[in-house]
Amino acid sequence: MQLTSRQEFPAPPADVYAMVTDEAFLRHAAAEMGSPDARVAASSDHTAVEASVEAPPEVRPFVGERLAIVQEVRWGPVDADGARSGTFSITVPGKPVTFEGTVRLEPTASGSVIDHAGDLSVRIPLLGARIEKEAAPAILEALDVQARVGRAWLTR
Repeated sequence: MQLTSRQEFPAPPADVYAMVTDEAFLRHAAAEMGSPDARVAASSDHTAVEASVEAPPEVRPFVGERLAIVQEVRWGPVDADGARSGTFSITVPGKPVTFEGTVRLEPTASGSVIDHAGDLSVRIPLLGARIEKEAAPAILEALDVQARVGRAWLTR
């Protein structure tokens, strides 16, 4: 299932990039999403977050109350205008669930935008498509929560 998401930030791409590759921010964002004990690693071109979050009610019969997730982003070099492209993946260890695709950070008239475009895949015979439809809103909401946390982080 194809998913797209757009998050806007009131800061230039260099500031947003510094934030999304900062371990302190990633740890704070994970805690705000209900995972205060997340494991975080970040470098200038790769981030990884291992977290445990409350599972959306629609998928609890398949995954349980809590959902372990691993989110990774690999960034490419900066363009002349400050934009960057990369790849991302969100996986559920031990479950046949992946959300993989591309990420793009670009300047806008009022700051920056991050666009995600990818494929959500639940490889469970007969039930996969139904679970994808039920999980998609929760995944998009999680990206929006990260953006809200990021906007607050940038304005402090």
